[in-house]
This record gives sequence, structure tokens and C-alpha cells, in this order.
Amino acid sequence: MADETSKDNSKSWGGAREGAGRPKGSENEDTKIRRVAEQNFKTRVANQVDRIFNSQLDLAIGEKYLMVKRVEGEGKNRRTWVEVVTDLETIKQFIDDDGASLNADAGEDYYYMTTKPANNQALDSLMNRAFGKPKESVDHTTNGKDLPTPILSGQSVSSNEVPTDNQPQ
Repeated sequence: MADETSKDNSKSWGGAREGAGRPKGSENEDTKIRRVAEQNFKTRVANQVDRIFNSQLDLAIGEKYLMVKRVEGEGKNRRTWVEVVTDLETIKQFIDDDGASLNADAGEDYYYMTTKPANNQALDSLMNRAFGKPKESVDHTTNGKDLPTPILSGQSVSSNEVPTDNQPQ
């Protein structure tokens, strides 16, 4: 009798059950969280796109800084240090006359411009975004002629091959 009951129940074993599992078209909870995080990231980047572009442009063309060497004290107590100038009027004044007016007094602060070299990867990235990535192709022909057939061990050289230095002509 136990065997008969098992046989009767075997029809309901395994297979799809109605109403079981996640409904069609619904998303996993992790997918929903990832989608919200991605949207937040895109919004944040979009809000800062000008600053991001300017930063990458600075990297691509090289960054320039106006520096000032300051001196304080006399004799043993003399101290010097260098700092970046952030005052826009001072930077404008330096650019307008190439630092002549700021460096007029020899004993005072000394202003100079320094640069950070350009980053080629940033430059390539900007150019590729602006003009599209250039086509990279390799010419596998020899000035329009077919490539020579490779020589496999035990085979003879075909007549259309170009001889190399170590082959008789």
C-alpha cells in the first residue's frame, strides 16, 4: 500500500508549480539596488561634467601653477618657503606682464610659473571622445603582393615566394 501511495504522489513531484518563484518581469533585489546606485552615480557625474572635463583637459595639456618663494627674517633666522598662488588678481597680474611688476623688488617675494607635464593618456581619451577612435589597421601585404607561403618542414618552397637572406636565389 505504501508503494501505491508513492506512485500516486509521483505526478506532483518536481517540475513547475503554479504561483511558485519570482513573477515574470520582476527584478532581483540586488538588481534594483545596483540600478539605483548606477543612476545616482550618473546624476552625480552629470552635475559635475564641466569640472570633470576641465580636470581632464588640464591633464591633457599640462597644468600650470603660479608659485611664490617667500623670505622671512634675517641672518640665522632667515626662512624661505614656496607656496601656490591662488589669488586670481595676482595670477592675472603675473600673466599680463610676465611677472615683471610682481618681481620688481629683488629682496621681496619671487613669483614664477611652473608646469606639470601633459598626460598622453588623458589627451588620447579626449581626442577619441571628440573625434572618434582612429582606425587601427596593419597592412598584411607586401606592397600589394601576396604574403609568401610559409615553409613547413619537409615541403619545398613555392615559386611565388620572396627569397630570404639565408636561401639561395
